[in-house]
Amino acid sequence: MSSGGYTATTEALSAAAKTIGDLAEHLLDDNPDLQTPQVTAEKFGRAHGTHATKYTAGAQALWAAVSGYSSTLGSFGTNLGTAGSSYRTNEGDQAGAITNAGGSL
Repeated sequence: MSSGGYTATTEALSAAAKTIGDLAEHLLDDNPDLQTPQVTAEKFGRAHGTHATKYTAGAQALWAAVSGYSSTLGSFGTNLGTAGSSYRTNEGDQAGAITNAGGSL
């Protein structure tokens, strides 16, 4: 019976790692317009062309933020996967230690 506390399973860690890794991988692919906005000073129009620089600078800053977030997500997903592998190894080691200890009773 669970005491209501935190539990972790290797399957949950692996699933989370995959989900986060997929998100990180697709984040940049799903937002290509941020990297190279289609709006130029000419497309802003004569009256507003001077504001195009602010717009494109903002889009580039947003792209940098999304790229950084994607990298962070990728690292986090990798770390979760590594934690899941370590957790699985530790579970196996502990199961073996318990079995060995019980065998000497």
